[in-house]
Amino acid sequence: MTRRKGTYLSNWYWKVKQRRGTKKAIIGLARKILVIIYTLLKENLSYDEDKFTEIQVNHEKQREKKLIRELKKRGYMVEPLIA
Repeated sequence: MTRRKGTYLSNWYWKVKQRRGTKKAIIGLARKILVIIYTLLKENLSYDEDKFTEIQVNHEKQREKKLIRELKKRGYMVEPLIA
């Protein structure tokens, strides 16, 4: 899964690898894959990469809101960009 570029798990692995090192990134990725497999088997679902992109978009929106709140708290006038 991490051999493909641009997938959720691949991006997650490379971010963790930069911060924590290769060994911890591998262990973390293995755990993440096991949790995904367990959830898929438990709920009788199939793996869908698009689900992760939806989650990633939601996280980015939440992060943007948090950063805007933080800047406003510090006295800056900030408005979100409208795409």
